[in-house]
Amino acid sequence: MELVLKGYQAFVAGDLLTVGELLDPEIEWHGVEGEAWPADLDEVRQMLIDRLADDYRIELEKCIGKGDDVLVAFRASGVEKDPSDDRPLQTRRYFTVGRYFGIVKVLDGRVVRVDDYPHLTAALDALGVEEDAV
Repeated sequence: MELVLKGYQAFVAGDLLTVGELLDPEIEWHGVEGEAWPADLDEVRQMLIDRLADDYRIELEKCIGKGDDVLVAFRASGVEKDPSDDRPLQTRRYFTVGRYFGIVKVLDGRVVRVDDYPHLTAALDALGVEEDAV
């Protein structure tokens, strides 16, 4: 779990070099439908660069370790301009972009696999942890 927290802290600090060092060269990433994405480490790195450039605020809500697996749940939010307000210094507001749930597998000090889940219950079920226990 420490490695995942280190990666989260590095990501929110914009330190993608450290994040990259935590990723296994053969990393696998699976979407909510089970499909493998991205195809390789370079695509994972580019996805992280794109997410960082989106300037979202990432708030880690849960980080639950069980063996080599770590369940992470976070909320991403950002600043959006009001499309109906054409003033250059308009008021900005935060909006929730969405929530993310995944299980990160760590082996030998590197992230080797990430599995995305559509909601917390599905991630907890995959981890083998009862919702009442968290």
